[in-house]
Amino acid sequence: MLRVEVSATSANLCVGFDVLGLALDLKNCFTFEKKEKFSFKGFDEEFCNIDNNLVYEAYKNVFLYAKEELIPVEIGFSGDIPQSRGLGSSSSLIVAGIFAANYYLNNKLTKDELFQIACKMEGHPDNVAPAIYGGLVASYKENDLYHSIKYDVSDSLKFTVLIPSYQIKTKDARNVLPKELPYSDIVWNMSRIVNLPKAFNDGNISLLKDLFMDKLHEPYRKKLIKEYDIIKDRLKDKDCAFAISGSGSCMVVVSKELGFIDLIKDLELDIKTLKIGQGVILEGRHEG
Repeated sequence: MLRVEVSATSANLCVGFDVLGLALDLKNCFTFEKKEKFSFKGFDEEFCNIDNNLVYEAYKNVFLYAKEELIPVEIGFSGDIPQSRGLGSSSSLIVAGIFAANYYLNNKLTKDELFQIACKMEGHPDNVAPAIYGGLVASYKENDLYHSIKYDVSDSLKFTVLIPSYQIKTKDARNVLPKELPYSDIVWNMSRIVNLPKAFNDGNISLLKDLFMDKLHEPYRKKLIKEYDIIKDRLKDKDCAFAISGSGSCMVVVSKELGFIDLIKDLELDIKTLKIGQGVILEGRHEG
């Protein structure tokens, strides 16, 4: 049996729209075991079939890419990453399926090939990159190929995710964005994102707080998150950086201390303080 763990991810990191992603040590866990035909356990009933299961689709795509005969497995799932909250739950499904397939192909494909398949399935790299490589990752695309660079993050930093009870669909989060933006807003973000990796590496909260001031997506998406303005106002004088996680509804606070939690614990949020995630981890032995 093969066991695959995939980290949650927080994409965008405020000014890094569709570019930056951070792996966090909240995980979804998957098992794969050879069977005579495909089966599923642990998923909601609607996903217990080959027509509506993203792990299966990702698994199958690798065999198609490698031009190999599909090996049927039982796919098991248990998870802590909330769905449709901006913490990379769908990316975890894709990454698990892709890496499991390569395992059963005796690691025929390179990690970069698997990354390319994951990006094409997801449509952009900001969640799948940290889910694969772990840590803080910046990605870009050139000539239909995706490239990622991993940056160090200071051990002094703590990452607290604030999880509302409601979901926001990625489609809805995309639809609230304007079709055009002024150059001044683009330059504003560029001047901040270029300095963000160093701020994370140095654990510089004061700098992170200055850099976490987005003009490309948060001013529009915050309307979908009823707690956003309340939290931002309460934390404005504290030593922490605050942003929407992915496309929401989750938010993330980067800090060194956790005293700020007392200011928001009256809100209806599931609050989890996390460390940096390692990305995808495989444990198992080959069967038969």
